[in-house]
This record gives sequence, C-alpha cells and structure tokens, in this order.
Amino acid sequence: MRPLKGKKVLVTRPLSQAGALINQLERAGAHSVHIPLIDFQLHESKENVRILSKLHDYNWVFFTSSNGVKFFLKWLDRCGIINFPEHCKIAVVGTKTKEAAEKKGLKVNFYPSTYDGDHMAKEFVTADSAPGKVLYVRGNLSRDTISDIFVKKGILFQSITVYDTLLLKESETVTPHLSSLDALTFTSPSTVQAFTNITKECKESVLEIPCFCIGSTTAEKAAELGFEKVYFPSIFIVEEMVQQMVDYFLKEG
Repeated sequence: MRPLKGKKVLVTRPLSQAGALINQLERAGAHSVHIPLIDFQLHESKENVRILSKLHDYNWVFFTSSNGVKFFLKWLDRCGIINFPEHCKIAVVGTKTKEAAEKKGLKVNFYPSTYDGDHMAKEFVTADSAPGKVLYVRGNLSRDTISDIFVKKGILFQSITVYDTLLLKESETVTPHLSSLDALTFTSPSTVQAFTNITKECKESVLEIPCFCIGSTTAEKAAELGFEKVYFPSIFIVEEMVQQMVDYFLKEG
C-alpha cells in the first residue's frame, strides 16, 4: 500500500539529516522535493574554551538535539578533551538525540516522556530537585524554555552555544514548486522561519498548504506565522509525522 502516491511533499531539512524523512515519504508513495532551507556550522567562541576547561565541574550535560551532540563533541575535540568525565550524567530531549549520543559512546541517564524542552526541564527537576551544576548545550537560535525553567527552579546551570543555525535565503529553487505542493514538512522552528522568509511574495497561497511539523514547538511557530493547517504527532519523531500525513490524506483525499 502506498497511501501518499501522487502527493508532492517539500522536505526542508539539511542534506545530512533528510535521509530518514525522504525514505519514509517515498516508501509511502510520495514524491519528495528536497530543498534544504537551513544549515549548521560550529559556533566560534572563546568563551566555550573557558567553559569546557571546567567540564569536570558539571554534574549533568543537557542535549536538546542531535546537532547539539555533534557540535559539542567537535568542541571537545578542538579543546583536546579526549575523555568525557565519568561522573557527569547526560540528559537528552528524545530518542533521536539519545541515539546520537549513544553512537558516540555516551551513556544517557535521562530523557522525558514527551520530546520537547518544556517537558524535559520540568520532568528533570521533578526527578532530581538537587542535580548539582548543569551544562546546557544549545544552538544560537534555541529557545529559552529550559533556561527559564532552570532559573525559576533555582537550578545552577551554564549555557554553552556550540552551533549556529543558518537560514538560507535563495528562493529560486523553491518558488517553481509552490503551486504543485500537496504538503510541507518542518522539523524545527528555523525551517518554518526560513520558508516564510523566502516565500513572502506569495504568502497567502503558501499558508493554505498543509504543513506537518516534528513537534509542538515547531507547530507553534508555524501557527504564529499564519499557517492555516498545522499538524504534529503526539510522539515527536519523523516516523510519526509521516504517519500523521498518511492519516490526513486518507481522510481528506
């Protein structure tokens, strides 16, 4: 059964992360149009050198994305830190970030029941009200949800920005496809923002296209920017997002 046969779906993820989503869509029969709208690069900062020189002082390291894991380890390599402190525990936002950490030999000690920063921070504080010092690994466009909860709960923490999200601005590759797209996929608020930036000349028609988001944070951004049909799964992973798309088109045609 190929329930998405004949459907043209935009994939906005960077090339390095789009494979799983494209495979899921094409397995369901969709024609995927892959146009990366964001990219990532190592965040340059002398402050990171100072923070990581005291990595052994932290009791927990918080990761909210697989990019956080990837670029954090690049920073460790740059600083000549070979071994991750044995006493330091690791918290991750969800299963994909957990897989990324474990592939690099890091043991994950905590992840939340719902894969977003709000649930991560609140459940973490409930599970351990005195966790010691926390290192919160983030990107330059990460929301302040976790930081705000830590401040409110009196958690001692340090933020470290390890990567930058770059919004790509070229619209020539996107606009020819807009009139024939049946669905959009967004896997971060940054992809939503980048898409609306480059399609502002045809905003009204674009906002009518159904968009399927990886989670509630991305969906909130889509709704905020005016998308009329916004959907996200109860479990924030690519497989569930594609299944929700299948369910939508089986119902709507």
